[in-house]
Amino acid sequence: MQRYFFNVRDGASYLDAVGQEFASLADARAAAVRYAADVMRDETAALLSGEDWRVELVNEHGTIVFSIVVFTFAP
Repeated sequence: MQRYFFNVRDGASYLDAVGQEFASLADARAAAVRYAADVMRDETAALLSGEDWRVELVNEHGTIVFSIVVFTFAP
């Protein structure tokens, strides 16, 4: 099992210091998608604040192995 971390960036950085263990990168990527979907559903106001938002899936070595990015555009 390898430990992965879910960092969030939205103008500020929120680094995951604990992480979670997953049997495979595919499992960790699926968890990152579910996490991003939960945030997009539950934190709509924060996402609409004007800052680009991203979830970075980082491995034990600090390498970003997957990223979900939400870009905001001003009308």
